[in-house]
Amino acid sequence: MAATEENSIPLVVKKSEVVLVKPSQPIPDVSLSLSTIDNDPHCEIINQTVCVYAPKPYLEDQANDDPASLLQGALSNALIYYFPLAGKIHRRSDDYRLQLSYKAGDGVPFISATAACTLSSLNYLDSIGDAAYQLVPCYEPVKGCEEYDPLALQVTKFACGGITIGMTHSHSVCDGVGIAQFFRAMIELASGKTQPTVIPVWERERLTFKGKLGDVPDVPNAGSLYTDDMVQEILNITSDNIMKLKKAIVEDEHITNKQENNVVVTTLEIVAAQVWRARCRALNMSPDENMVLSLVIGIRGIMEPSLPEGYYGNAFVIGFVTSTAKDLSESSLSRVVRQIKDMKRAVLDKRYVLGQLSHIERRLEMKATNNIVSIGCTLLTDWRQIGLFYNGWGGLVNIIPLVPRTNPLLYILLPPPKADPGMSGGVRLLVTLPRDAMAKFKEEMNIV
Repeated sequence: MAATEENSIPLVVKKSEVVLVKPSQPIPDVSLSLSTIDNDPHCEIINQTVCVYAPKPYLEDQANDDPASLLQGALSNALIYYFPLAGKIHRRSDDYRLQLSYKAGDGVPFISATAACTLSSLNYLDSIGDAAYQLVPCYEPVKGCEEYDPLALQVTKFACGGITIGMTHSHSVCDGVGIAQFFRAMIELASGKTQPTVIPVWERERLTFKGKLGDVPDVPNAGSLYTDDMVQEILNITSDNIMKLKKAIVEDEHITNKQENNVVVTTLEIVAAQVWRARCRALNMSPDENMVLSLVIGIRGIMEPSLPEGYYGNAFVIGFVTSTAKDLSESSLSRVVRQIKDMKRAVLDKRYVLGQLSHIERRLEMKATNNIVSIGCTLLTDWRQIGLFYNGWGGLVNIIPLVPRTNPLLYILLPPPKADPGMSGGVRLLVTLPRDAMAKFKEEMNIV
């Protein structure tokens, strides 16, 4: 599982002044409440993502040779449907809940930019590190401020004709599936469609908890925050790597003796198990240290009734698997996979979902903020199926999430870049670790 190498080719981006893009049709002023999950303090973060487009395909059959202008117009038309993204987020003083307000004159900050290098010289951004922050709007709302924008965009055109679309958005308003839905709508309108294929639905009351608050425990504390020098890499996990890991599960006596024949192990399950165990070993944790694996699991299809297709708010719960460092480090991969499977079965139950909603509401009543990130926690989220790899405009070859290196908690599974045919059927893994632990982690990831 090879990691991308550091790239020495410089990226210098020249940015225009910020333009406020407003809906192309008048929208009445409105104030909107958000769901219980939207209001979770853990969701009140700013996500930054860069979508990379190969040269020119996006301009086929387009008379306009300016992709930024084309996308600015598409954004304005998309905001007819997604006008809340042009509004402002603020926190109500009476109940500590978030509220989103839109009024005439509001809009989405938009930046047009250029870069003198080519995308291929940057390996389609797979290895440029912190330089990629030049490709998203310089936008970080100050916690506690009166109000801030839920979305900002930047379109950067490269010398080769390729572009990047950098998005900065508030997780409190959209999860990954939700922001991908908006992104597809904007691209569809840039492609000439008169309206999005999927019409957005607000309906945040669908995931607003109503009832008696239960007693749901917090995630176990897993040690103090790690503050050493952190490094970040994107690891390539090939289809051969995945097949070898799955073969090891089938051959493991634990699972063949205790499970029914034809055990199905998903790529998410096997990669999550390998990552969790490898991280524990790489960090050389104390034997009794508490280790927690958290998986982000979507609930759009399990609600009763199901959430409407166009729902673009946060619609997920977090599943937890816990172990001591000693037990995890010494466990067979098949045992860890079984723990993950058991957790997924428990999570996909309406009672579990209601329990998490109740827990969030209880934390809101206490005006709790984010928990301290601890070294024993691993949060894995899967971006392969959220819908950002939309082919309707052509040429999308890579997706790069920008995660601060000070966050050793978050691991992201990404689809393989289309610029690398050898990665077909594989996955990529964004990893942040202490510098001295990264080499050990990669070594452990190669152990089958």
